[in-house]
Amino acid sequence: MKNFILTLLIMLVTCPMSACSDDSNNNITEEEQTDQQPDGNSNILVVYFSQSGTTRGVAERIAELTGADTYRILAADPYEGDGYPDSDRIQDEAYNDRRPGVANLPENLDNYDTIFVGTPIWWHYPAMVVCTFLDNYDFKGKTIIPFCTYGATTWMPQTIDKIKELTPESTHLKEFGSSGSTTNVEPWLKEIGIIN
Repeated sequence: MKNFILTLLIMLVTCPMSACSDDSNNNITEEEQTDQQPDGNSNILVVYFSQSGTTRGVAERIAELTGADTYRILAADPYEGDGYPDSDRIQDEAYNDRRPGVANLPENLDNYDTIFVGTPIWWHYPAMVVCTFLDNYDFKGKTIIPFCTYGATTWMPQTIDKIKELTPESTHLKEFGSSGSTTNVEPWLKEIGIIN
């Protein structure tokens, strides 16, 4: 019983940071390091920030099933490694609602009616670089569909609420959350009516 309680306490203390370990900049390709623009080949866009690949994996599965274009948000001041070296920065951004710069903002999102917004949950909130992205566009009349990756589900409601707060004039469909597995992406997309 003592071991169980100790394990539980360790999980509670480390969960906020376990969500920080979502992705490593080592997975950013040379193509992504340049200013990328969404293709405009679809009316659906999957926008996401991913540090090590977890959120990216979910984003790619959504795009595969829907035929959507994808756009990976890159921080102007990249985060270190898996997030742990930058935990003070990440916590400061989250708790003080800061807006770190985005390195590759698209010119516009006019061609897209439906936009999936993907983020790791970092210190109880979306990665603030995602909030910076959302602040830069008018999503009025668009359908926004959040998806999150996390170390614990506890803070998913706060993350979703923040995305909705930044896109108040949009239609919001049911969100998706995952620890990184893409197994339930297809049933979720069917449930919200994006695919048959």
